[in-house]
Parts: sequence; C-alpha cells; structure tokens
Amino acid sequence: VKMVPTRNGFGQALEELGQDKRIVALGADITASIRMDKFYASHPERKNRFFEIGIAEANMTLVASGLAKEGKVPFIGSYGVFVTGRNWDQLRTTVCYNNYNVKIADAHTGISVGADGATHQALEDISNLYYLPNMHLFVLVEEILRQ
Repeated sequence: VKMVPTRNGFGQALEELGQDKRIVALGADITASIRMDKFYASHPERKNRFFEIGIAEANMTLVASGLAKEGKVPFIGSYGVFVTGRNWDQLRTTVCYNNYNVKIADAHTGISVGADGATHQALEDISNLYYLPNMHLFVLVEEILRQ
C-alpha cells in the first residue's frame, strides 16, 4: 500500500465529487496546500463553483450556509484550529442549527504540523465539534479510506 497524505486523498475526492453540479468548494487562502485546487485544475468549467474567501473562515462558513440553503453542497477547507475554533459560533448557529449540508475539511490537525508552531496546532478540533447538534465527524486517517 502506497502511503500518501490525507490532503491528497481529499483533493482527489473533491475532484471526483465535482461531477455533481451541486458541489461547490470554498477555500480560506490555503487552497493548494490542502489540494482543493484539484476541484477545478483539470476542469476549468468548475472555476465558477470555487470561491476563494481569504483568511476569513467565519465569512466562508456564512457563504457556505447561504449556498447550502439554496440547494448547493458546499465543501469548506482550512486549518483545523481556525475552521473549528475561531469559526465555532458560525458553525453552531448557521450550519448546525439549520442542519445545512456543509462539509468541513479540517487540515493540520493535532500536533502533526510542529514546524508551523502552536498557533496552527489543533488539539481541540474534534472536541470543539463533537457536541454540536447535527454535526457528524469523520476522521480520515489515511488516503486509502477515502476510496
């Protein structure tokens, strides 16, 4: 079995899922880092279904909620510490409360990113989301599980 980073598996899965016109993707300034660019790299016609929000995870979640309300299936992605911590209130009150179908890609979890320092380590990402209503957590530990 060839071991590859889970972010590669996420990018490949997002590319495959992109065949569904309801799928949209939103990034928070780390699109290439977590391989979200695969969604549109080989499919330029999908560029209008990708939104680069910038370093604004809370805003990204609010945009995703609006898209979900209108029938889209948004995938949002950022570093775990920001998408689950700083963004917790928006997840709780817009995504979970309304039971919107928003998918969250949480990259750089735990202490696996030592070189990036404590500000980028998400030690509490799972516990931040665990008790939210209508939140379902899946922890992908290797790319082969994506298949």
